[in-house]
Amino acid sequence: MCIRPDEELLLDSDTLSFKAEAEVNRATRALVRGLDRAGVARAVEKAVLSIRSGAVEKVVLARTFDADLTGLSIGALFGAATRALPEAFIAITQTEQFGLWLGASPERLLKVHEQQVEVDALAGTMATDLAPSAPSDWGFKEREEQAIVTRMIMSELKHAGVEDLVAGELRVTQAGPVAHLYTRVQGLTAKTNAMDLAKALHPTPAVGGTPVHEAIDLIRQLEPRSRSLYAGYWGPVDAEDAELFVNIRCMELFDDQALLHVGAGITHDSDPDRECDEVERKARTWLDLIDAQRAAG
Repeated sequence: MCIRPDEELLLDSDTLSFKAEAEVNRATRALVRGLDRAGVARAVEKAVLSIRSGAVEKVVLARTFDADLTGLSIGALFGAATRALPEAFIAITQTEQFGLWLGASPERLLKVHEQQVEVDALAGTMATDLAPSAPSDWGFKEREEQAIVTRMIMSELKHAGVEDLVAGELRVTQAGPVAHLYTRVQGLTAKTNAMDLAKALHPTPAVGGTPVHEAIDLIRQLEPRSRSLYAGYWGPVDAEDAELFVNIRCMELFDDQALLHVGAGITHDSDPDRECDEVERKARTWLDLIDAQRAAG
């Protein structure tokens, strides 16, 4: 789906405002919460059993958090995110069907420019202040989680006709309160239709799991609500080029409330409490910005 930019967001030192003029069909946008901490812990236990049985290799489970936005400017929050998270893709959009969403994604799904293809294989999470600077010093669980994503991306790009594929070094990247492992995969394609490539890649194991169909079936069993736009992808697209980001670390806005969506990758060695802690750290991306905006008045 292509979203046409109908709204104007003014970003300068004095004025930060966002006024949603379009009427949202609230009947189709009831605030339906997903898993809480206890629900995530139970879901992780079930997912680990499924993984150890051989049904899936990895699955990503999502949690939702409530956030109070009373008295806050959505435009100011957007502007604060662009300053605080310069490496993230900060986006805001509204549609009649899905309502108002605000995202701060650290994960680029795909970049296509003049037949050059770049994909970031990003997975594995640690608190920024605890994350080793050398990828080799990270735990086996995080390194294996990232390797699963890299293997799948390489395979799907090859299947889609991308040639001269090269996976770069394993690196560490910071995304606000958390750090991730990532590998940049590059290649060349004569097919410049970026959306076809995006469809081939999505959902990656970073937001779904692997094998993909089995992982999605398990997500449907364990998560109590539809993900809506969470874990989809968005970004600027023209006739030949595109730069698309996975819609993670995002919020769905309802008047003075927001529903934050975050997820964690579950593998053979996942611990329920650690996975719950991980999604709470990821949620701080927006919760810290909200707290700072409220403190600033």
